[in-house]
Amino acid sequence: MQLLAYPRESTALDGEWQAIPDQYEMFRDYFDDFVEDDDGDSAALPDEDGQPALSFESIYEPSASGDDDITDFNIYDGYSMRVPSSWGEEMPEFRHFEGWMWFARTFDREEIEADDRTFLRFGAVNYKAEVWLNGERLGDHEGGYTPFTFEVTDQLQDGENVLVVRVDNKRYEDGIPNESTDWFNFGGINRSVELVSVPESYVRNFKVETTLSGDTVDVDVSAWIDGDATADTATVTIPELGVESELSSDGDERFSAAVSVPASDVDLWSPSNPKLYTVRVEYGGDAVEDRVGLREVSVGGGEVRVNGEPVWLRGIALHEEVAGKGRALDVDDVRTRFQWINELGCNFARLAHYPHTEEMARMADEEGILLWEEVPAYWDINFGDEEIQALYRQQLRELIQRDWNRASVALWSIANETDHNDETRNEVLPQMADYVRDLDDTRLVTAACFVDETDDGLVLNDPLEEHLDVVGVNEYFGWYYGDADDMKDYQDDPEGTPIVISETGGGAKWGNHGTAEDRWTEEFQAAIYRDQTEAAAATEQVAGISPWILFDFRAPMRQNEYQRGYNRKGVVDQHGRKKQAFHVLREFYQSGQYE
Repeated sequence: MQLLAYPRESTALDGEWQAIPDQYEMFRDYFDDFVEDDDGDSAALPDEDGQPALSFESIYEPSASGDDDITDFNIYDGYSMRVPSSWGEEMPEFRHFEGWMWFARTFDREEIEADDRTFLRFGAVNYKAEVWLNGERLGDHEGGYTPFTFEVTDQLQDGENVLVVRVDNKRYEDGIPNESTDWFNFGGINRSVELVSVPESYVRNFKVETTLSGDTVDVDVSAWIDGDATADTATVTIPELGVESELSSDGDERFSAAVSVPASDVDLWSPSNPKLYTVRVEYGGDAVEDRVGLREVSVGGGEVRVNGEPVWLRGIALHEEVAGKGRALDVDDVRTRFQWINELGCNFARLAHYPHTEEMARMADEEGILLWEEVPAYWDINFGDEEIQALYRQQLRELIQRDWNRASVALWSIANETDHNDETRNEVLPQMADYVRDLDDTRLVTAACFVDETDDGLVLNDPLEEHLDVVGVNEYFGWYYGDADDMKDYQDDPEGTPIVISETGGGAKWGNHGTAEDRWTEEFQAAIYRDQTEAAAATEQVAGISPWILFDFRAPMRQNEYQRGYNRKGVVDQHGRKKQAFHVLREFYQSGQYE
């Protein structure tokens, strides 16, 4: 169960760390087979006086580094690097480095807001992480975009503590994503690191679910207690609504309560009214609260609905990237994204192709922007491998448990552009859809799929459709193939599964001008947007669009003279300069012709 850390007081370990590249993977246990004493401990070669001089201890041992030896690393004096950061942006000489990078820092126990138990939490590390505190291994984690924690209560020591992290950003055939993607591989500790202290028994996480039932709003609250779950009573309060209720034990450290509030008393969250309530859960000496919107998302009649009302999703897709920072966004960077999203007139955004920083969903709650969130089950995943399936579930679980109280999150996406003719894929993805619903059945499950061309027009032949609440369709008519308005030939079923055009568009380099027939010009891209949006508006089963993409982003496979390592499909370039397509999309959303 994810630790709900965001609302809690914590001790930040952000700031200056020491980084040491280890391209040949030599600094972890490499010499153990060469130099060991009779007890199996690492030995040290003596100097002329017979004293230890050259240590063969691994880098994670605090005693392996120092000022007086000739070891080939020093965790106390490496490359100074800020955390959070993407190392290739922080230090350009490492821009294309893929491999092991060791990170280390010290902190004093007196700096910590002490309580009975302390947890070390990482917001995200790309891609694999292995962690030691004071030479003791805490554990490891795979997946570059979701948070993870280790309890460090017993590993903390008085005075100075030494924290060492091995970060590995190599691309793996059996990873999620695997070796091939269309975005840049930003290695690093890309999100914040913190120490969170809690009582011996505490609220590890809680979930709020809303159902509209005629004249009442039914609110179900579940809480997970870590520690002795029999010693005290768990309660939930929503002060503004006058709600106070005791939670009953369900076993397995889970407590729950169901309360009903008169609908007339509740200000429901929606894009036009992003109202948030403070929800507080207490257990014994612990209390945690969060700002939560009460709302219901559903589908029906070919529509996406919020609180029973149809909402046409005026969206845009975006990656998590900032020029010069990589994936280490701060609050100002997040705010800039929402300024563009709001200027476009959006009520929806697709956060592609992996979990973005938690701050995105929290600000979307405040701004009234519905979100599509996803894990990087992208392109050619080996769906039949059981270890990959376990990793798949882990990443889904970590994302969902992090953001399941965000009213803005309307869709969980389980895959992007996977082969619908692959029998194994068609067996595994429905299982993943079921797994998502087991974790959270109050949101819509989707995936980005393809349409097929037939003699009768465009059709959706993906067997995954029957397992989805909303089908995402990625199509690039007018750019890679066909004419930009070809979606008008889709075999429409107004009562069928709602479709969101999850990707569409074309490329243009900012400032490159010509006619609407000249590829890579702003005029060509703008023409695609005009025809694409008109076709979407004319197709009844289409319940929204999220064109690809808000801003240009780094992509190593994009190397022609217009791209130079960037995917140029953004309606804004990487420096924030708007292209003509930005204004075309804004005008479409303002026109209301999709209604």
